[in-house]
Amino acid sequence: MFNFGRTLDVLTLFHAPKRADSTKILNTLRAAKETAEDSDTLPSFEIEVIEAPAVPTATQLKTILEYVGGHKVGSIVKGASSEKHAVKLLEEGGEISSERLLRPLLVDWNNGRAVLGPDEVSVRRLLQTLPKH
Repeated sequence: MFNFGRTLDVLTLFHAPKRADSTKILNTLRAAKETAEDSDTLPSFEIEVIEAPAVPTATQLKTILEYVGGHKVGSIVKGASSEKHAVKLLEEGGEISSERLLRPLLVDWNNGRAVLGPDEVSVRRLLQTLPKH
């Protein structure tokens, strides 16, 4: 009955509340979390929501690029040509820096995966393949 030591997977959503597609992904995550909590067979997880204008740290960005491949740096940070350039653009701060980051951006830190943009099919696939604890 008790699962001491059980650690839930943490999914982080870099979210833009003003964007309908980002809100749709957040609602998909919340519904899946609620369903999982009511089920003995679905994997449970935690959701961390980081709202604009907050951006990933340099370490987080490096990790995300490891998950998706460094060649996608320009897709994640508009105008970036390399990891170093992406970090510099995001560290400038302010609204312009925040707008450079692709949102929604969903990261599964425990399993080394990320979903770029409002791809609901890929989000559902990621949720379906979370390990059961």
